[in-house]
Amino acid sequence: MIVETYQSSLVLRKLKAGEVYRALPSISLNRAYRCLADMLGLNCECPVFGVLRFHRKCSDGKGSSSVKLTLNVPNDHVWLTEYSDWADFLFNLKYTKPHDYTRVDPLCMEEFPQRKLNKLIHSIKHQKRPFQYRVPQVILEEIRPEWLVKYKVKT
Repeated sequence: MIVETYQSSLVLRKLKAGEVYRALPSISLNRAYRCLADMLGLNCECPVFGVLRFHRKCSDGKGSSSVKLTLNVPNDHVWLTEYSDWADFLFNLKYTKPHDYTRVDPLCMEEFPQRKLNKLIHSIKHQKRPFQYRVPQVILEEIRPEWLVKYKVKT
């Protein structure tokens, strides 16, 4: 699959040096990323996000890092989520139990019902074909140097 992702120039340097890039854990989003890794069965501390070329996108990277990477990633290394479902899960994670993201805290049932959480988790976990997503979001465990097709440094 052709994946586009915005990363720092440090990532590009690593890839050009023949090294695999694995994202470091995020301090502010660590719990959310651990939940995502658990849902998708990822083997990483922090996922790498991207978009599919020729599909609807929610961001053009203008607020992101300085290098646009175009990657040709084998299908078995790509996970997809619906962008809006991931955003909803991220926003509503605060209503879940501290050590169990699959359960809504009983004190928060009015704000965020369990059935809505179940629906979001189901949507994130179950992979579909790319064109079955309204706005597909790509999730990668890593970026391998052999996947790099081209890059564009923002000026």
